[in-house]
Amino acid sequence: MTTELSTEDCETLLYESGVGILALTDGTEAYSIPESFGYNGETLYFQFVYKPDSKKMAFLETTETATFTVYDEQPAQSVLVQGPIEPVPEEDETKAATAIAENASIPTLNIYPEATPDEVSMDYYRLPPTSITGRQFNAFTPTSDDQ
Repeated sequence: MTTELSTEDCETLLYESGVGILALTDGTEAYSIPESFGYNGETLYFQFVYKPDSKKMAFLETTETATFTVYDEQPAQSVLVQGPIEPVPEEDETKAATAIAENASIPTLNIYPEATPDEVSMDYYRLPPTSITGRQFNAFTPTSDDQ
């Protein structure tokens, strides 16, 4: 049995997760990647580390509506956030850094072990939600009437 999560439950999972899966598209191909993120109750924030030939950055340019998924297994629940991905304006970078510092699960920044620091870029991006939905999956326990 599946039940919808309340707005409060969706926000709790977003605050507690810190990492999820970002799905992008170029109109033909889908591209999904794990991403650490911060959430401030209104917007998801990311700090993307990338090289000039980054597939992620190419797909960001062609994705009108991204989908970001977070989930937990105990209890089994998930939240989908949809909206555009856009660079964070310079005046909002402190807001992005704060949200990321407060609840992101920061993986190692050494995602390109063969690259030197001057070969990678780091920029803040945000996903202002146009839709946030969540579900909880309840295990089916047969009763004597079901057998």
